[in-house]
Amino acid sequence: MNKENFQKTILKNGVTVISENIDTVHSVSLGYWLLVGSINETEKYNGMAHMLEHMVFKRTQKRDSFDVANDIESLGGILNAFTSKSVTCYYVRLMNEDLETGVDVLSDIVINWQYHREDFKKEKTVIFEEIKSVEDNPSDLIFDLHHLQLFPNHSLGRPIQGTWDSVQKFSKKDVVSFYKNNYTTKNLLVTAAGRVNHAELVKLVEKYTADMPTEGLSFKIKPIIDIQVKEKEYKRDIQQSHMLLGRRIFAKNDPRRHAISLLNILLSGGLSSRFFNNIRERYGFIYSIYSMTEFYLNEGDFSIYVATDKNKIDFTRKLIYKEMRDIADKRIDEKELLKVKQQFKGSAMLHLESMQSRMSRIAKMEIFEKELQTIDQLLEIINGISASDIQDVATYLYDEQQFVESRIVPAN
Repeated sequence: MNKENFQKTILKNGVTVISENIDTVHSVSLGYWLLVGSINETEKYNGMAHMLEHMVFKRTQKRDSFDVANDIESLGGILNAFTSKSVTCYYVRLMNEDLETGVDVLSDIVINWQYHREDFKKEKTVIFEEIKSVEDNPSDLIFDLHHLQLFPNHSLGRPIQGTWDSVQKFSKKDVVSFYKNNYTTKNLLVTAAGRVNHAELVKLVEKYTADMPTEGLSFKIKPIIDIQVKEKEYKRDIQQSHMLLGRRIFAKNDPRRHAISLLNILLSGGLSSRFFNNIRERYGFIYSIYSMTEFYLNEGDFSIYVATDKNKIDFTRKLIYKEMRDIADKRIDEKELLKVKQQFKGSAMLHLESMQSRMSRIAKMEIFEKELQTIDQLLEIINGISASDIQDVATYLYDEQQFVESRIVPAN
């Protein structure tokens, strides 16, 4: 088993750098994590963090869009980015001897982005297509609609990509102001995993982020309000129905997060899970069913997704609640407990074979859990979870009054 070798340095300018050296590989995965996501947006600026993620690839003071991509891809590397509710991440995967190029390119797009009117116009059109893609795919759209119900009138509830109306109204002043206020050293976390020398990485990040602003105007996130609509149905020109049952839960730093991970495996962790065998296999009228958790800085949510025939929704809902009630009412036996633990351990170890997974794991621990935990420490916690712990978190979750239901059904 690989032993993690975390090293952490906070630079004088405020940038946090964390690395994990794995000397058995010849590559490195490097991520620049900005602590800004859709949660940092007002309703007017919904989609701005995602818009900016697209825009910074277009041009910098010394690179155009081709150079940004080519400087990494010509080395056999990969360059990409994503925006979530809580963060924006830019990352590269490349050979370890090309680390400086990776730091240079990521620093350049994050620090030296240049606004250009034509870039802005084109990228709006690209995002409109992305919005259309979500709206055309009910298995994606259901999650956006569900979050609007789960977190009403709040940035957590709004879609990461924004809406047609919000993106259409973005101006140069809006996007430049958002960039200056959020792309600062105070908000930047740099993580790396692979064959990487920490001291070298620190020097490179220090060099290439020297001109980055230290901080901008802070954004105060509104408090979450009570749920307004518990059940909502949307009609679309489709044939299959999609249902999402979900509720708010605790944040990522809550100690119960490990027990709920095991509960997720128990419910929908593969073809041997309870949902798959007791609902999909037994009755044969469900195409897809799974449970999942999402965690944010101070909140979380648990949801169950189902794709089935419109006439089977009511029966399916009863079956789902029965499976949850069974776990809440009766402790799982030792055999099933050992099985879900082993599934967790196997999945965790397989993820460690990916340098990108390791790099992301470091960042998520630092951002959401405020501690760096080795895999041995994590597995020790998992080994210590009892059937009673899983029953307790199932009892906490199984409260039908707390669940919000969203459905997309055929219009005809």
